[in-house]
Amino acid sequence: MKLSDFAYNRFSQFGEDGIIEKIFEVIGVESRVCIEFGAWDGLHLSNTANLWKNGWEGILIEADSQKYELLLENTAGSKCHCIHQMVGVAGDHTLERILRSHQLDSDVDFLSIDIDGDDYHVFASVESLEPRVICCEYNPTIPAHIDLVPETGNYFGCSVSSLVKLAESKGYYLIALTETNCFFVPKSELPKFSGFVTALEDMLIVDHITYVMTGYNGDYVFSRKPTYGHRKPTEQAFRGEYYTPVADSIPNRSVPSLRFVVSALLRKAGLKSSRKSR
Repeated sequence: MKLSDFAYNRFSQFGEDGIIEKIFEVIGVESRVCIEFGAWDGLHLSNTANLWKNGWEGILIEADSQKYELLLENTAGSKCHCIHQMVGVAGDHTLERILRSHQLDSDVDFLSIDIDGDDYHVFASVESLEPRVICCEYNPTIPAHIDLVPETGNYFGCSVSSLVKLAESKGYYLIALTETNCFFVPKSELPKFSGFVTALEDMLIVDHITYVMTGYNGDYVFSRKPTYGHRKPTEQAFRGEYYTPVADSIPNRSVPSLRFVVSALLRKAGLKSSRKSR
């Protein structure tokens, strides 16, 4: 039995609402304080709305001005502290500095980190805050066995295994997985989940993994359409083993680009590319 067997959505995207409910059914609630960033408008694909709409105290942080105005509207009348700020990895922008500057130093039951990029680095920057449950986003297109972490300021995300290693270095352990989120609890709470499947290899979600298959001359084909598309080789730098094909590194550019291959296939089929010429 997995915690994901209890998944359902009221506001969340991949069943997180049900998983969170089950986790706290197992370990119990204490402070009933939850934190989420980026909180968006408070409701859209939220991992905490189902909590603060049911009596919890919410600390919701959003950097975008328009979304923050909607956040204020949507949380009116609820026990929520809305903060218009960017959560970063150093200085006054760290989560703990932001909380202290707003005199929000209570114990935290649940922390959700979801910022589409620097999630790993923000998690790494947390030092004294000790939430009883942490939910952190990962990139599901990266195979779980690869330890891949992009540099700060990215819009790429990290691998699930990199988050697991980071969490364990902080005394937190994986108990559940959705298509984009990991759930961790402190070692002291881990025995309470002995009746659930919690090993990463037994919870893997591979629906978003795309393989690149190559011919003997270097021609390639994808196993499926990549989840987030395939515009161009990334210029992002990472920590870990990886290879980025860069056109200038190909002698005489003898290997055709993906755009060239697609155009050739379209011409062969008697079709024209929809890409506008410049």
